[in-house]
Amino acid sequence: MEYLIYALVGAAGGFVRVLISGKGIIALPKICEQNGAKYVNLGILAPIVIGAFAGWLASAQLEASIALAALAGYAGSDFIENLAERVARLPKKPQ
Repeated sequence: MEYLIYALVGAAGGFVRVLISGKGIIALPKICEQNGAKYVNLGILAPIVIGAFAGWLASAQLEASIALAALAGYAGSDFIENLAERVARLPKKPQ
């Protein structure tokens, strides 16, 4: 249950990022077409889902506080990429 709270806080951080970077304009999901190919533009859903994952990941890997989960959600994919690089640099445990 605790991880769900961190995920929700991370999703809120992702939503705040959308509001700030889009200057208050919220892009809704829609189906687009470019060069004859159709694709789904997730709009606001993508940063919210990424933010939720980042918030959950912050609590699971870093034993983070609620505030850090919100910041991780705001940073989103940048946070996930940096955490993955950090984990990759850790020394391997002998088996």
